[in-house]
Amino acid sequence: MADQLLVRLYNVELGDFIYLCVPDANRDVHILVDCGTLSAMELLTARLEDLKSALPQDANGKWVLDLLVVSHPHLDHHKGLTPENFDDFLIKNLWLSPAYDRSNPNAVGFFALKDATLRALNSLAGFAEGQLKLEVDGLLAMNKSEIIQHLCDGMGQGLTPRFVSAETPAEDLQLFESEDIHLEVLSPMANIDGYYLGGTGLDASLRAADPGFSFDAETLSAEQSEAFSKFLTQGYERLYPAADQGEPDLPQNISALDFMALRSRLKSNALALAEMTGKIENNLSVVLLLAWHEQRLLFTGDAEWDAAYEGAVKPGRCNGAWNVMWAERKDQLAVPLDFLKVGHHGSENATPWEPKEDENQPEHPINQVLEAMLPLNRKSEARAVVSTERGNRYPTIPSGPLLEELAKRVSNVRSDYVETSTSKHILKPNTPQPQRTDLERSASGEPLPYIELCFEYEEEID
Repeated sequence: MADQLLVRLYNVELGDFIYLCVPDANRDVHILVDCGTLSAMELLTARLEDLKSALPQDANGKWVLDLLVVSHPHLDHHKGLTPENFDDFLIKNLWLSPAYDRSNPNAVGFFALKDATLRALNSLAGFAEGQLKLEVDGLLAMNKSEIIQHLCDGMGQGLTPRFVSAETPAEDLQLFESEDIHLEVLSPMANIDGYYLGGTGLDASLRAADPGFSFDAETLSAEQSEAFSKFLTQGYERLYPAADQGEPDLPQNISALDFMALRSRLKSNALALAEMTGKIENNLSVVLLLAWHEQRLLFTGDAEWDAAYEGAVKPGRCNGAWNVMWAERKDQLAVPLDFLKVGHHGSENATPWEPKEDENQPEHPINQVLEAMLPLNRKSEARAVVSTERGNRYPTIPSGPLLEELAKRVSNVRSDYVETSTSKHILKPNTPQPQRTDLERSASGEPLPYIELCFEYEEEID
């Protein structure tokens, strides 16, 4: 008899809500990866009711999840994880991105940037009007502190969250009895400031304000990372301190006028700061590889890639998560996949592939990552799904050229999708593309609540 692994990607419009039922040696293991949306909570609540029908119950009538993984702290990935929604669930293990972990000594620069961003946005919200106020309010809601705190407190279930990274020991990730089934975390690295933050966002004049500190961005060592993080922290706090800290001290080697101008730019560039913080948080997504017997399934969160420096990783710089994974975890990525959860809802910067502008242009080095994971000559064995919605807020999500490329590499391709949006980024009718949660329909034309894929394993009997 064949075992059957089930992957269900719920239609929550723009967001990730992914359920896995993984047959183990003597039981099924139930996993939830993210539970978020940018739409109304009512949509998530309805999907949670559907999820319950797939889960076992304990003696107290609680719906049991063996593992909840939260890829990163954005609403479209964690909005549904509220006390009200999960009061009748029993969660046995909780894995969170290091983007939630304020105790990490190599992430203090990142959290200083995040706090400065929130202070700047709150300042801007005080006088913003019209479309700008809507944008600022949306950005403030994106990192809803109540949900973040609830997750870090163990969701009120007495759980101790595990902040997982690529360096988390394999024994701490062991969830299965069978030796042929295991989970790996391929990203992010725990050294957030060294790999993903770099010096981004610090003005050169601010750097000069502390002549006692220096570092070589090309050769930043592990020993320097904590000092580097503290330096960044001091920088962001000096530029835009908390309200109860009073006015910041004036650096000795920068004029009062220049320093005030620098602070003013930080306030006025609150949206740019928010974009930078959001980018880093995307790159701190937990990228999860499930090896189930001989099949490999990759769940990518919103991890991004960076085309700069031909895709090379530079210490002390804001590197893309895919670039770092390829540099640090190439052995795990360079084996073909059986399933890919297309990153960041089909965004053009989230799947490592750069289209050529003309046939004579050489391939970008980042393209070797996609070729390794989804080789063109293995199309019939791979599948991919995009959990997305086409909206006006992010018109390039999903990216048409990317979807066309993926359709050449996977088998679960649809050519009958018709988009009603007027965006120039939509695909023409009958253009092959992978399955999308927003466009799957029943025979009567109603939106389907989820896309379900099954993977089989036939155990050999001697």
